Amino acid sequence: MTEIDSIPRKGLAYRASEDLFYLQWNDISFFVEDENQQNFYHCILKTLFPEIKIEKIFPLGGKDPVLIHCKSNLGDKTKIYLVDKDFDDILNKIEEIDNLFYLERYSIENYLIDKDSLIDYIISERPLLNRNTVVQDLEIDTIISNIKLAIYDLVLLHFVVQRKCNSLKNISMGYERFVEYDGHNFNLKQDQIDWYKSEIENELQSIDRRIRLNAQIRTAANISNFSTNADVINHYPGKYILKMIKQIIENKFGLNSRVFNSFCYRLADKSNFSNLDHIKESINDYINE
Repeated sequence: MTEIDSIPRKGLAYRASEDLFYLQWNDISFFVEDENQQNFYHCILKTLFPEIKIEKIFPLGGKDPVLIHCKSNLGDKTKIYLVDKDFDDILNKIEEIDNLFYLERYSIENYLIDKDSLIDYIISERPLLNRNTVVQDLEIDTIISNIKLAIYDLVLLHFVVQRKCNSLKNISMGYERFVEYDGHNFNLKQDQIDWYKSEIENELQSIDRRIRLNAQIRTAANISNFSTNADVINHYPGKYILKMIKQIIENKFGLNSRVFNSFCYRLADKSNFSNLDHIKESINDYINE
């Protein structure tokens, strides 16, 4: 047993009832998917709802546990559930539940893809840089266009997995497993892509021997139609995009490399999250109806 394995972890029963211990500190209990997002969400929700007392966010360990918990608390307006969109909108998997709110982008990280926040982050890391020069040199539209092309094939494979192969991991395997950056370009690691394709092919064959991966990739391309920068920001995995942006700006502007979660938290701290106004309005409407 490793040191990490020996660390006690919260069980499902504890997670499902943890909010009861915080009733005096939370006006509303917000439930999310992943434990490593709770501080991030706390920062965002405190910004969106300054009038609501929120001292603790409750991760439930995935979308399915969130949906189950949500359905067991219908009508309770002190419990709000937030989930990533993933590809659910394209795949018609959105569930209509009053106290369940889907992000309109792939994940919460997608809302950090904001030019002004990135500029503020760069200046905070290198205060002697000229702001106008940073604005000119950042070229965020070009960056997003390059990202769209660089990982398009990988995103289609993830799409196939979410559509057909629920038992396989996809985004959780991590961007670094499949992509490398040489300081100028992003390149897919072909050996890892080939391995991933083989895993998907085997899983498809176990479901139905008539299903072929190449046909599923073509279908994914037709269904998804990721053609514009806006499509990338809305539908590509936000963790992937942000990790690529992080590598680019650290290289271009000579920034110290930060741990990814710290980078995200710093970006969140510099954003007003106006791009999440739709969530704010929907939740307020639900609470006050």
